[in-house]
Amino acid sequence: MSKPSLLFWKLFLAFWLATTLTFLVGVGVLELGRFRPGDPHVQTILAAQERLLQQFGVEAAGQLLSVWEHPPDEAIGVYDSAGQLLAGLPVAQPVYERAVISKDGRTLSIRSTHAPDERGRPWPHTPLLIGTLMSALFSGYMAYYLAWPLAYLRRAMSDAAQGRFETRVKPAMGKRRDEIVDLAEDCDRMANQLKVLVQAQQHLLHDISHELRSPLTRLRAAIGLLRQDATRLEMLERIERESERMDTLIEALLTLARLQGRPESIEREPVDIVELLAMIVEDAQFEAGIKGCRVQLQACPPFIAYASGELLYRCFENVIRNAVRYTRPGTTVRVSAQISEDASRLRVQITDQGPGIEDCRLQSIFQPFERGVGDTSVGFGLGLAIAARAVHMHGGNIAARNEAGGGLTVEIDLHSARSLHDITLA
Repeated sequence: MSKPSLLFWKLFLAFWLATTLTFLVGVGVLELGRFRPGDPHVQTILAAQERLLQQFGVEAAGQLLSVWEHPPDEAIGVYDSAGQLLAGLPVAQPVYERAVISKDGRTLSIRSTHAPDERGRPWPHTPLLIGTLMSALFSGYMAYYLAWPLAYLRRAMSDAAQGRFETRVKPAMGKRRDEIVDLAEDCDRMANQLKVLVQAQQHLLHDISHELRSPLTRLRAAIGLLRQDATRLEMLERIERESERMDTLIEALLTLARLQGRPESIEREPVDIVELLAMIVEDAQFEAGIKGCRVQLQACPPFIAYASGELLYRCFENVIRNAVRYTRPGTTVRVSAQISEDASRLRVQITDQGPGIEDCRLQSIFQPFERGVGDTSVGFGLGLAIAARAVHMHGGNIAARNEAGGGLTVEIDLHSARSLHDITLA
């Protein structure tokens, strides 16, 4: 077992000190209230003596003192002006003395060995109140001591999750020295390493894509020259198809690399998502007609979002074309758009009538180069990956599920953000 850390000792000593001080202060207040010289019981007797002497005389005052069960160290006596004891017990060294005019007009004095306390006894819940207040102060301090650095850490993790790796936590900790500062330093180191890795990946994709473009351009030029020889047309057509396929792959890689950058690097403008869907469905009808199926749109009122129209177009186009590719001939691909009750979110569902996919692959199909069994000759496995990146960049969600009657549904959830700040917070 490792030895206790610095943060452990801070917490232990702080709570131990709070508990100890609460107990000691509470006990101290009780003891002071018990042994202080003032006694409200003596105060009651002295007040009664004064009233009896004024209204009934010395005899009534003496009867009260004769039946009073006084403590051994307490004594009250009534004296005349000559110092003669008239009632009660003798008081050699009075702590309290008060002159009173009796009923018969004589000036008498009431003497006591204890002084009355005009304030009375302390409130019985005072120790509890003091303990509660001190515990609240210490707890508040400890909560602040622990909460504010964790809030910085949470903000840094959120920034890193959104691709902003420049946020640093350790400088905000000041001169603090404990395990939380070590955690902040590790967090900063992690963010910097993630930044390096992401930039390296983006540069790699970008460099590969551009390096592939150069031989592809020369290949197309060579195809143009070879077309002059009619005996090689079949071979040239195959080469041309493969070059177009390579060009499509490069374009998809460039788009994917761009989507893996910062959200703020994408230009945004107000876009009507429903109108965008209508355009895509209209274009997809041609491809669906060749296969013998159709695409149906169940639209809703216009939904304006602050977004990149180009990226969302690619997103919905990839998903809808993917659905058309896998749906059975003679069936319908349903595209539905629904606005939430508060008009802040739009839910788009694309459902095909195909074979669906394995449940274990419902998440992995949104990863790059992920294709189904037997699909190696169709596409590159980048369409759904691009769609997922585009949706996440706009603060939305995308998910897939198999339908009970067969087929696959891809659900896309977007919000009507009006600014980049709203997108960041989404």
